[in-house]
Amino acid sequence: MSPSLLVVAHCSTIRRKAERIDVQELSAMLNDLFRELYFNSANPTAYLNSLYQIVHSLNSTSIPSLTSVHSHIFFLLVRNTIQTFLQKLHTTYKLDDQEIHVLRNCNLLLENLVKNIDDISVIISWITDVAFLDTLGICLYQINTISNARNGKRFIKQIAHLVNMFSRIQERLPWKLHQNFFVRLLQPIIDCLTSTTYVQLFIDLKAQSTSLTELQKLFLIKCPYFLETYNGKYSFY
Repeated sequence: MSPSLLVVAHCSTIRRKAERIDVQELSAMLNDLFRELYFNSANPTAYLNSLYQIVHSLNSTSIPSLTSVHSHIFFLLVRNTIQTFLQKLHTTYKLDDQEIHVLRNCNLLLENLVKNIDDISVIISWITDVAFLDTLGICLYQINTISNARNGKRFIKQIAHLVNMFSRIQERLPWKLHQNFFVRLLQPIIDCLTSTTYVQLFIDLKAQSTSLTELQKLFLIKCPYFLETYNGKYSFY
């Protein structure tokens, strides 16, 4: 099912005049697009087709006003969509190609927002949602099973993107604001770093290798980076 004419028109506008879209116009378009997605939510195929077109358009160009609408409900929809995919991933260990493409683009949109926003603290309230972090944590606990699934490499890459995004947030967040926002990811990360998988991946490193596997990148680079940037509490209590 193809996206609606409204979605197609707004996506075309975003690509065509990205640098000239002001905050008011962008906010109005996101309002329209959110409503369109909401009404399509009962039809998963239509919903994913429309969402893919929207986030792909937002990712394909630079929109200066995007960081000024950081609290728009559209971003909550993107976050919740990622969470839904992660829940499906750690329960069924399956995502189809369309779902993987949407997940990748949703992750990229949030990564770009984190990268370009001046004050990272303004998005903390919604990007550190407990259910969102817990779902990612469960995926990390089940990372070996996920990595062995069909399309496991693609799944691991997207999980690594999310871990890296939260590490970047931690790195830029003022020390006094860290509190316990990311403590829910701490134990899953520590479990990865103290696992036999970590040891084996380290042993398997070859000096002559020109690249790392997605699993090596997650365990040997992204997880240590998270721990390095962590400045929160070390207990829920």
